[in-house]
Amino acid sequence: MVRKTAKLTGKKTFTFFEEEIPELKDHEILIETISVGLCHSDIPAYFGTSCMGFHRNGYEAMEKEISYPMGLGHEPVGKVIKTGKSVTRFREGDFVTGVAAGCFSTHIIASETDRWTVIPSMNKPTEACLGEPMMCVANIVQAAAPRLGDKVAVIGCGFMGLMCIAGLKADNLGSLTAIDFVDEKLELAKKYGATHTINPAKENLEDVMYDLTNGKGFDIVIEITGSLKGLASALSIVKIAGRGKICAPSMYTKQEVFTEEMAYNMMYRSPIIHVTHPWYSEDYMTTLEQGIEAYKNGVFPTDELISHRIPFEQIDEAFRLLEKNPTDYIKGILTFR
Repeated sequence: MVRKTAKLTGKKTFTFFEEEIPELKDHEILIETISVGLCHSDIPAYFGTSCMGFHRNGYEAMEKEISYPMGLGHEPVGKVIKTGKSVTRFREGDFVTGVAAGCFSTHIIASETDRWTVIPSMNKPTEACLGEPMMCVANIVQAAAPRLGDKVAVIGCGFMGLMCIAGLKADNLGSLTAIDFVDEKLELAKKYGATHTINPAKENLEDVMYDLTNGKGFDIVIEITGSLKGLASALSIVKIAGRGKICAPSMYTKQEVFTEEMAYNMMYRSPIIHVTHPWYSEDYMTTLEQGIEAYKNGVFPTDELISHRIPFEQIDEAFRLLEKNPTDYIKGILTFR
C-alpha cells in the first residue's frame, strides 16, 4: 500500500511524496487520515525561521537549523484500518484523534502508546473532532480556574479564543468580556457566551475595562492573539491592585518589541503570567478526553468554527490562508476524503 505525504522542502514550499507503507510492528496501528487541523504554531517552520525540535541535551526546544524535507501538522483525525498483533487499545474501524507530529499524510503509523484516543459515538461531524486543539482549550480553561464572581476577559476571538469563551461560559462568572478588532468575531463571541465585547479600534480599551470592572481590572485575562501587542493589552487591563492572572497560551514568534509601557504595567499590577501550553497539563490524555467530551456534549462548538475546509492536494493554498489570516478565517482543516 502506498501513502501520499506533503513535506516542507524549503521556505513556503510543500512537495508531495509517495512511499510504500511498511509492515506494522506488533504495537502499531495504521490510520487512514480524515482531516488535519491547521495551526499557527507551524508558521515559523513554514517561514523557515525555526521549528519545534530538541536541545542537544535531549529536551524539547526551539530548533533554528531546519532540515528538509520536514513534516508538519499535528492535529489529526482518522480511522484505524489495521492493527499490529499485540494492540489492545484500538480496533479496526475505530475513529481516532490526538496529536501526531508530521501528519500531513493520507496514512499515519502510530504506536498504541502514542497520544491517540478513540472518538466516542456522537451526533457531531467526525472530521471536526480535533483532539489536539480541544485538549489545548480544555487545558487553558482548567488553568484559568475562575472563582465565583470573577470578571474574565479573552483577548483574541479566533478559533482558540472563541473556544475558550464557550468553555468558560458559566453562571458563576461576574462577567466574560471578549476583545477583538473584528465586529463579526465579537458577535460570535456573544453567541458563545460573552457578556460584553470591546473593539479597541472603536473605543478605549482601558476606559471600558475601568467601567466594566468598577475600577479594579479583570481578575483573569486570557491572551491568545499570538502577538506581544495582545500581551500589552492584557497587562493594561488585568487587575490593578495586583495578583490578577494572565493566561498566555500564545506562541510569540513575531519579531516584536517589549515596550516600556508593558514593563510599567507588569511592575504596578504584578499579575501572575501563566503560560498554558499543553505541556502544562498534568495528565495530557485525561485533558484530551475531557476536550473531546466537551465537543460531544456541545460545550465546544468546534464544528461550527471551522471556516475553511481545504483538500489535502491544495496544502499550499491552505498555508497561504493561514499566513494571511483574512477576517473571515477562523479555523482551517485539510480534508482527505
